Amino acid sequence: MPQRQLEVITAALADIYGAPNESGMLCCTLEAVNAGGSDVSIQVMADSISISPYPYAEEPLTRLELNGALETLEDMDLELVDWDANAFATVGTAGNEPADVARLVDETFTKVLGCDASYAPRASTEDLG
Repeated sequence: MPQRQLEVITAALADIYGAPNESGMLCCTLEAVNAGGSDVSIQVMADSISISPYPYAEEPLTRLELNGALETLEDMDLELVDWDANAFATVGTAGNEPADVARLVDETFTKVLGCDASYAPRASTEDLG
């Protein structure tokens, strides 16, 4: 992961995993444009990530594995929460380190959603409570 992207993603997730999120209801939306010119996004909450669009018919944990997104994240404990083929996928990330979640987000952008290595993530955070 290029250092700039790591810094943007880590900074964007800081409130999600910090004191400002005592209620657990903050949601950080990271958006990018993939190599095909399509808008893609990943929403991060304290215990999950949601991928949209999720452009596959396969179960998301299998797709993350097949595409190599988990290659350097072998120790992550992930759980399938919900998904709809070719629409969205929500993966549980509870109990994982914020730095690992940031790496998972980047790997998902590049290896699952088709962003090239120089993609520029944009972030916004909202309180869903």
